[in-house]
Amino acid sequence: MRRMLAGVALVAVVLGGPTSSWAHRQDQGREAGLAIGAASLNLLYVPAKLVTAGLGLAVGGLVGVLTGGNTRAAYAIWVPTATGTFLITLDQMEGREPIRFIGSDYADRASTMASGEAGSTYEAAYSSR
Repeated sequence: MRRMLAGVALVAVVLGGPTSSWAHRQDQGREAGLAIGAASLNLLYVPAKLVTAGLGLAVGGLVGVLTGGNTRAAYAIWVPTATGTFLITLDQMEGREPIRFIGSDYADRASTMASGEAGSTYEAAYSSR
């Protein structure tokens, strides 16, 4: 009788576990698939992004020199090529975050500072006022 009760208790514990265990396994499988997909994409994406960033930095520097030290001209090349997404993550694979091969850090709204208040256009656009 004790063996039968122990067997029933064991079956109840095994089968009576959380009902979301199957869903949990499916979520783990999906997440594992996304992780493998992200790693596979990164094998091609990361080298391409690094080459683009490296060339952009070199070309931006050359443009800066050829324009007489105009950092704004160099910055216009450096920003798109050397910023953006360098590594694809699970959030990007699931669509929660965008993948930005070409980056941008320009202000998304106009500055509220009057001209002359800041020392440069950059300070006017990015000040914390």
